[in-house]
This record gives sequence, C-alpha cells and structure tokens, in this order.
Amino acid sequence: MWLCFIELLFLGLALLLWFGICGVFDGILKKGNFLYFTVLSNLFCVGVLGALVVRTFKDIKRDGKSGVSGVSPCVKGCCMLCILLTMSVYHFVLIPYALKMNPYQNLKFSDIVFHYVMPFAVLFDWILFDEKGGFRWFYPLLWATVPFVYVLFVFAQSRFEIADRVNGHMNKYIYIFLDVGVLGFFDVMVNIVCLAVAFLAVAYLICCVDRIKLEF
Repeated sequence: MWLCFIELLFLGLALLLWFGICGVFDGILKKGNFLYFTVLSNLFCVGVLGALVVRTFKDIKRDGKSGVSGVSPCVKGCCMLCILLTMSVYHFVLIPYALKMNPYQNLKFSDIVFHYVMPFAVLFDWILFDEKGGFRWFYPLLWATVPFVYVLFVFAQSRFEIADRVNGHMNKYIYIFLDVGVLGFFDVMVNIVCLAVAFLAVAYLICCVDRIKLEF
C-alpha cells in the first residue's frame, strides 16, 4: 500500500505541474512545450506511474497486499533512462549554459520537480520496489532508440516554421547543444556522440546492478 501511495503522490504532482506547463489551467494549450524532451520524458513517467498504480490496485484486489507489482522491465528501464537523461542534460549542460548567459537566474519549482524530483523518484522506485533480473543485455540498445528518434525529430522539425515554436520564442533546434546554426555540424555531432556514449554507459551500468540480488 505504501508503494501505491508514493506512486499516486508523484503521479498527482507530476500531472499538476505538467498541466500547468502545458497551459491547461490558463485555458490555452501550449503545444510548443510538447517539443521539449523534458515534457515528453515526464509524460512517459506519468504514463508508467499511472500503469503501476492501476496494476498495484488490481494485484491487491486479486492477491492481497503481499507480492510485487510492476510493468514490463523493458518499458520501466526505458522510462528510467529517459528521465535520467533529462536530469543529466539539464544539470550538466543546460544549467551551466543558462548561468553563463545570466548568473542571477533562479530555478523554478517546476524545473526542480521535472528535472530532479521525478528522475530520483523513478530511480528509487526501481531500486526499492521492482523485482530485479528482468533487464536483458540488448535492452540499452532499444532504450537508446528513444532519444535517437527524438534527435531526428528535432532536425526534421527545424526545417519548418512551426507557429507554436516561433510564438514561444523557442530555439529552432529546441536545445542549444543541438543548434547547428550556432555550434556547427561537427560540434553538434560530437555532442550527440558524447551523450549517446554516456547514455549507453549508464544503461549498461544499471543492467549490471539489475543482476545483483538485493534484499530490502
């Protein structure tokens, strides 16, 4: 029951902030925000947490409070790596760049939740509550297709003048480290390769940890 309560808490908080970011409470849907990997990865987490809550309630009703509930290890691992990528890029790339442009910027509450609270919530949910041993050696390669497809999407949409992006004064390439116009093609490719290597390294590290049988 505690697991279900924690999942509901983070699910509710994420939904409220996600609705706020997308302008639902203002009566105007800010469709341009759906271009951000941050929003998409947090939406992915909301979907996985929602599925976990539903699955937990069903398992409790059928089997009682004993046992472990979960979703597909491949899906859960992909969700976890995507949100950890969101946190890592924000903390090590975007914040230093933003502070360089304006040293007096402050973090918004939504930034903290989306980039720190949610990643750690998903990570510790997996560490503490998920059954281990479900990750296969090729899962990291599957997980890597999600950010790879996103990068392809970023370059594809940069070819068009999307009204919501333009009106929201968003970067043509969404993120500065993907901006070919500013950094040049070579430097952007270096950024992509470095992120890909880091992503796969963390993914395989987590797969190794997944093989360790821990008792809590």
